[in-house]
Amino acid sequence: MTVVPLNTETEVRAFVALCLKTRTVSKLAKVMPDWLRGPVESHAPDLVELRETAEHAEAQATKARRDYTKALGAWISSEAGQ
Repeated sequence: MTVVPLNTETEVRAFVALCLKTRTVSKLAKVMPDWLRGPVESHAPDLVELRETAEHAEAQATKARRDYTKALGAWISSEAGQ
């Protein structure tokens, strides 16, 4: 197994650039494993807050969709029962 050094910003950036040969930046952001996210965020700390904000917004959206689905189901059931 080949180990890629991810110690410097240049090494991290080069490895991430290689990852983009098989996926988009959007896909990489969604699937980036912790072992890669750590070095990326250590060299780009402003990304931490942005990622956390995005994750929080996604969690809120998931909850809102769940609440909507539940309410829609309840509404349909109450209409069907009349």
